[in-house]
Amino acid sequence: MSNALSKDSLNTQSGQPLREMLLVIRREILTRVTNRTILITTLLLAIGVGVAAGFGATLLGNSMQGSEPANLNPKLIFATAMICALLASLVYSAQSLTTGVVEEKSSRIVEILLTKIGIRPLLAGKIIGIGLVSLAQLLLIGGAAVAGFAIKDGFSFLQVEPGPALIWFIVWYLLGYSVFALLNTALAATVARQEDLASAVMPLSVLQMVLLVVSLYMAPTHLESTWLKVLSFVPLFSSYLMPIRFGLESVEMWQMATAAAIALVAIPVLFNIVAKLYTNNALRTGSRISLRASLRSANDI
Repeated sequence: MSNALSKDSLNTQSGQPLREMLLVIRREILTRVTNRTILITTLLLAIGVGVAAGFGATLLGNSMQGSEPANLNPKLIFATAMICALLASLVYSAQSLTTGVVEEKSSRIVEILLTKIGIRPLLAGKIIGIGLVSLAQLLLIGGAAVAGFAIKDGFSFLQVEPGPALIWFIVWYLLGYSVFALLNTALAATVARQEDLASAVMPLSVLQMVLLVVSLYMAPTHLESTWLKVLSFVPLFSSYLMPIRFGLESVEMWQMATAAAIALVAIPVLFNIVAKLYTNNALRTGSRISLRASLRSANDI
């Protein structure tokens, strides 16, 4: 079997891309929801987070109502919680996605899949399926945190309306997940062994850590800086910077909507690029191929 798929295999072989994509989505969801380890871990984590949120709300209330109220910024606390939850979910979903990509290559399952399913439905279905499971986990754990915090009346101290904040949080999670999932897939496709995966995705992992530091430690003190405002419109950075600006009330709704629209336009473009990379590397075995070489090969597809 050739190391690269032909140009025609960018299209589905059966001419039913939607049906094929739905089959892949179903496969990815069932693989995870029938995994007892994942279910038990998610449930225990939700319980733990809910209890911790209630305890945190109690401490926050005591600090704000004491004879000498602590010098706390409630909005910064809320924004920090959103960013940390976003990062944790993106990292977890990326790990699940990249591990699956390499596992299918090393076990040659992808060769079987590609005889029945086109490359684009396979790629889209995998990303959407894992994304839906990760979103469900995030909503369950986040819901437990909100419930624990609300029981202790924590939102009255934060001076934040949880409804709009949670809606925008989900929006930025979905957009951020789409961008980082595509980039992680492109990097994971360059390797065929699990032991090479960590080094392949390391640049993106480092970038996410840098974005976390910028969001939590630099953005709060540079809210009016031009560089921060510009970067918050770039899809790679907006999913981190917009939530912190929103939490600190330093962004207008039209700016949020514009940044989201830019990301929505960028995602299909990025998908086309990643689809070519994935096509070029899906059946490649052996040593890792550099991303630069992979991009050059993708241009020939």
